[in-house]
Amino acid sequence: MSRSNFLARFSVVEEFIKRRKEFFENLVEEKELKTYFVNSNLTIIVFSAVYGATMGVYPGGPQVLYDAAKIPMLLLFSLYITAPSFYVLSSLFGGKYSFSQVMILLLSSLTVMSTVLLALVPLNLFFILTTANTTYSTYAFLVILNVAIFALAGFFALEFLLRGFVTIYPGMSWIPAFFVGSIIFILVGTQLAWVLRPYFHYYPQFVRPVENNFYIAMVELIFRLIRGID
Repeated sequence: MSRSNFLARFSVVEEFIKRRKEFFENLVEEKELKTYFVNSNLTIIVFSAVYGATMGVYPGGPQVLYDAAKIPMLLLFSLYITAPSFYVLSSLFGGKYSFSQVMILLLSSLTVMSTVLLALVPLNLFFILTTANTTYSTYAFLVILNVAIFALAGFFALEFLLRGFVTIYPGMSWIPAFFVGSIIFILVGTQLAWVLRPYFHYYPQFVRPVENNFYIAMVELIFRLIRGID
């Protein structure tokens, strides 16, 4: 694959962001679905890997490569685990589109999310490079910062997905499928993020043993930070 052809695959970002109407029309008419599938997956992998590598700069060393692999895994595994739920729910509530069309819609929203993550790499890198890797408080700050960044990127992904549901599904019957599917995606994504930890300190193995869950860990981290325990 030539360099120009490789770079052209990222053009889906501009289409999803600036030419949504054209994309949704192609989706309904089942045009270019294979191209959207390949290019969206590639964009998600590359963009989120760059963001992941940025997270790994804080501990440094092999963690840069670990995080560059973990973030694409986090996004794509979450998508493929929850895609059947979105399809079945939308079908139960009157949706007439194929699994391939629903998958492309979900991939497009995750492409938007990875694009927002890439756009926020300078911000994240700034705080990582200017925050001393010395205390629990500084570690907790970066964890909360990155959770906030992922939440913001996820918001734009859900906003794009909402526009897609509004555009391609008639009436209001899609609303339960959208909300239930979105909740499932959020729960799976946050728990998978916990399973794939650590991100901000080096650990000899790729992931730590499974313990607790994301929500318990976040509550404990916030309370520990408030109490000033290092």
